[in-house]
Amino acid sequence: MIPERSPQAQSAISVFFEESNDIDIFIEDTAYGYSKLFTTLFSRVFINDYKIGRVYPLGGRTAVIEQHAENSSNRPSLYIIDGDLFLLNGDNVENGNGLFKFPYYCVENVLCDPNALLYLLDEEEPVKDINELYSLLNYENWLQENENKLFSLFVEYAISMFLNPQEQTVAFKVSDLVSGNKGDINETKLSTRIDSLKELVIAKSSQEEYESIKHQILSSFNESGLNKLDVISGKDYLFPLLKTRAKSIVKTSISDINFKLRLAKVCDIGKLNSAKDYIAN
Repeated sequence: MIPERSPQAQSAISVFFEESNDIDIFIEDTAYGYSKLFTTLFSRVFINDYKIGRVYPLGGRTAVIEQHAENSSNRPSLYIIDGDLFLLNGDNVENGNGLFKFPYYCVENVLCDPNALLYLLDEEEPVKDINELYSLLNYENWLQENENKLFSLFVEYAISMFLNPQEQTVAFKVSDLVSGNKGDINETKLSTRIDSLKELVIAKSSQEEYESIKHQILSSFNESGLNKLDVISGKDYLFPLLKTRAKSIVKTSISDINFKLRLAKVCDIGKLNSAKDYIAN
């Protein structure tokens, strides 16, 4: 078994790639293909500013924050963390010199761009034209049917994280909440899930405390400037749902990571541009 490198060792690797990088970018995700995924996205963000040949995965939010705090390099650098449920729950980690927190749940939220998805479907489909694919995808209808449902669920996840943190939240499979093959959340399954979370939270605390935290979360969200999809996990919920919908329209055997890598080349990166404001050195 090959031992995993520590975050410190992962961070030190950047020294060996200084010639191919004008900026050192460090991320959480160590999953297969994610270094290339982030390299693709941020090469687009910094196309006129920095050359990026590689980014460096450190293995989790805490590791990225700790390595950022210890960074003493005089090279341009950026340490990137997910927004996660902290977007709803509140977070004592803010953007700063060299540290950038996504203004949405995770990187997949950027990839779940309906125009990019349509572009990819058009590449995969040998017969139907893009107008027919647009009608079949019907993203606007999907959004109308699912956005509020997903938001309600993630509010419950945020409450649970605060009052009953040992309970499984985002790791609960979204496939257990859908009906059919169109990527739609089933109302009955959703209600059962939300009621279960609520009951467990109240059993651990009280009805009054539950209502108080829910009010705080909703009030904070309303003042945040975020939209509802921003606070829903792209990785575990939005991407699987939209992928399911896409594969009901176009028959394709494309893997998830290849799907994501191709989306990264064409998705809207507007919300990533604020990262430019937090580059160190």
